[in-house]
Amino acid sequence: MGKSGRSEPNFWGGYTHYDSNGKKIGSSEPGLFGGFIDYDAKGHRIGRTDPGLFGGYMHYDIKGHRTGTSDPGLFGGYTHYDSKGHKIGSSDPALFGSIRHSSSPNANFSDSSSASTSGNQGCYIATCVYGSYDCPEVWTLRRFRDDSLAKTSFGRAFIKVYYVISPQLVVRFGDSVWFKSIWKKYLDHIVCRLHKKGVSSAPYADRY
Repeated sequence: MGKSGRSEPNFWGGYTHYDSNGKKIGSSEPGLFGGFIDYDAKGHRIGRTDPGLFGGYMHYDIKGHRTGTSDPGLFGGYTHYDSKGHKIGSSDPALFGSIRHSSSPNANFSDSSSASTSGNQGCYIATCVYGSYDCPEVWTLRRFRDDSLAKTSFGRAFIKVYYVISPQLVVRFGDSVWFKSIWKKYLDHIVCRLHKKGVSSAPYADRY
């Protein structure tokens, strides 16, 4: 996981990584037996990212030394740690299959682990429909997810299914006018009902 920036899906099924200024810093291409092979901006191989035994990913440098891990969050998404187990950042979904990376305060980036994996905690379809992960409608839905859905077994099951299916729907149909139109009417109705029940649309930071 690198510093703050984003990762965009590429033609080969991997990701191209950019820093916070939009400058390309590397890529992660699918490995032959799963995981990713990681490259710097010039195309030089710098390491690999392997699937973990219980989910998530393990990152290694070109010499095979472990540089960190990416652990799945409660609702999908990943939290990134360096080789000593210190949290260095997280990844969240953006529009159309992109991944948004953010660094933790005082994170030490001496390790050069990669920024692969797909994100996690975001409202994929809502973000696609409303154009931002941080807007009143999505804040309302995220607050309802954490305050209500996540507290019941049925709600947690729904969330897990949603985070399996919705990213694929957005990648395949997210650019379609009909897709956004249908979902916007549905989500507007839900948001309106939540507002009537007292769910706030104020800025919100994910709880999990």
